[in-house]
Amino acid sequence: MENAWGSSQSFRYPFFLSLLAVLLYIPALGGRDFWAPVEPRYAEIARIMFAKGEWIIPTVNGDLYTDKPILYFWLVLLGSKLAGGVNEWTVRLPSALSALGLVLTTYALGRDLFGARIGYIAAIVLATSARVLWEARWAHTDMTFTFFFVLSLYFFSRALLRKGKPGEFLLAYGLAALATLTKGLIGIVLPGLIVLAYVALRREWRVVSEWRLPSGILVFLLIAAPWFAWVSQATDGRWLREFIFTHHIQRYTSGLGHRQPFYYYLLTFPADFLPWTVFLVPAIWAYRSRLKLLNEPGALFLFLWFFAILFFFSLSDTKRDLYLLPLFPPAAIFMACYFVGLMDKAISPAALYRLLGLLFFNLLWITALCLPVVAWFYQREAVWISLPFALVMAGGGLTTAVAIWQTLPARGFFSAALTILLGALCASVWILPFLNSYKSARSFAVRVQRIVPSDQPLYIYADTMNDFNFYMEREVISVVSSQAEAESVASRIKTTYMLVRERDLRMVEMGEGGKVLAEGRVGDKRWRLVLLRR
Repeated sequence: MENAWGSSQSFRYPFFLSLLAVLLYIPALGGRDFWAPVEPRYAEIARIMFAKGEWIIPTVNGDLYTDKPILYFWLVLLGSKLAGGVNEWTVRLPSALSALGLVLTTYALGRDLFGARIGYIAAIVLATSARVLWEARWAHTDMTFTFFFVLSLYFFSRALLRKGKPGEFLLAYGLAALATLTKGLIGIVLPGLIVLAYVALRREWRVVSEWRLPSGILVFLLIAAPWFAWVSQATDGRWLREFIFTHHIQRYTSGLGHRQPFYYYLLTFPADFLPWTVFLVPAIWAYRSRLKLLNEPGALFLFLWFFAILFFFSLSDTKRDLYLLPLFPPAAIFMACYFVGLMDKAISPAALYRLLGLLFFNLLWITALCLPVVAWFYQREAVWISLPFALVMAGGGLTTAVAIWQTLPARGFFSAALTILLGALCASVWILPFLNSYKSARSFAVRVQRIVPSDQPLYIYADTMNDFNFYMEREVISVVSSQAEAESVASRIKTTYMLVRERDLRMVEMGEGGKVLAEGRVGDKRWRLVLLRR
């Protein structure tokens, strides 16, 4: 029996996939500053925990942080301990390594269900998908959660479909606990929903007795429960109350700032799955008469995996693009089956395949060639920075279009994947660092730090920017929420330093002797450091 990560005959597949993932996700990982809103928040939480030697209670700007559990921050702290401090590289490293793990897990899943070649193609599809590329280089919990979630379902599917040992059920429970420690109760709710839907449709309720539920629950609780108990006790139950009620119940039912319509993901998923979305419609068309394939346990399991997640998050009022990351592996495996069918001539390349492929990749190389021209007129200093990216995307797009025209699916597939790889490298090394000057708060924060004495309090008007906390190394920047509150602070403190957005400057009375000390821009926000005197 093959082990969990592939036989010796297919060792080359994991090796090449690991190399691909490293090239996609690691170069220049710390080459840009933290970009708001989430990255600076995670970085500041980790910085405070690192400085205080804290491992239980996450805080940000002096307040308890109850949005997410602790595991991502533990991983950041471990990397920061080795590196000697919290920085852009150590905060993003868990996402990058999780993406590498996700690529290999997708390979193993596809290999066990359909063969090593399909697993290999599926892992390439997943690795080069737009959303996976972005999240692998971003400080979010979602990539790490997705890795543990997918690995948990992988071992559960091996045991359930009798492709592995029964003891792998326990591995699945342990990994579900890690997923729960990373993002919350969906780490156990979503896997449970998928496997129960599978059992219900196949009417195999008797197999539930083989799931080692008592031992599995014990494994889950031994891993997940201790920290939840510790943080609840240390915060008099506040952390757990807010985590469950606000960030689970209210977030699912009340929107909480990301309210979107039911069909939202039908609009966003196609963009997130690029460039492979182009071939998704031809693949669905090619398999339209093969629904009997769903009688196969592996195919049904992946089908339910995809649609259970899509339906679950579509029902939620709170919707964000990255929530769908856990359904990318089954989507990638479906695309791999299609591409392998084309390569083996088991599926004929229909007109839809050629039409959509030619339309997209011809548009890609034409748009890429226009990029330096547009930069010349609107952002001249970006011309030379955009040129390598433009040449790579133009050459790759044209080569892929020619392969599609000549009906050479293998050449077209690998040409598209290579284009994404080289384009991602160019973007990581040149384009993102260039955009950093427009997105980062570091330069303005450093100027403010030089002006405001470290022993003086600093306030911010009607906003929170954890970039300022991190880059000024201030644990607390008190938020002033109204003009009356600003006047109250100024009346109590003779010299008051306050960060104010340009649009709110008229709301703050600086008083006699008050003035603007510094100004800067962070993204589309213009900021002022003002001195209030009374």
